[in-house]
Amino acid sequence: MLASAPHSEATLSIMAATGVAILVITACLAASDAFPRLRRLAGPVIAVGSMSLTAYVFHIVAIWLLDTEKSAVPPLHILLGLIASVTVLATLWSRFFRRGPLEWLMGRATGLAHRIR
Repeated sequence: MLASAPHSEATLSIMAATGVAILVITACLAASDAFPRLRRLAGPVIAVGSMSLTAYVFHIVAIWLLDTEKSAVPPLHILLGLIASVTVLATLWSRFFRRGPLEWLMGRATGLAHRIR
């Protein structure tokens, strides 16, 4: 803990970050329960959260296809474009389906485990 090397306090840092994340999630859930209008405004964020695996894979494939290492576009613009596109796609998808396509596929693949015993 007294070393000045980078990441020397990894365990304490991970514990602190986990605690803050739990606090933020708890506060967001409490706020959405207390204020129903807030839940409606958070609809796009909830849509992305309901299909997080699909969103992660979308980002990886988009970064690979765009070849961002050699791109002349500033990284911030690429990041904002990825965030906007995945939010719009997730919002549209959630209007018609409950889960994302990769989440559905994982549910089907792991659903077979219920039959094994």
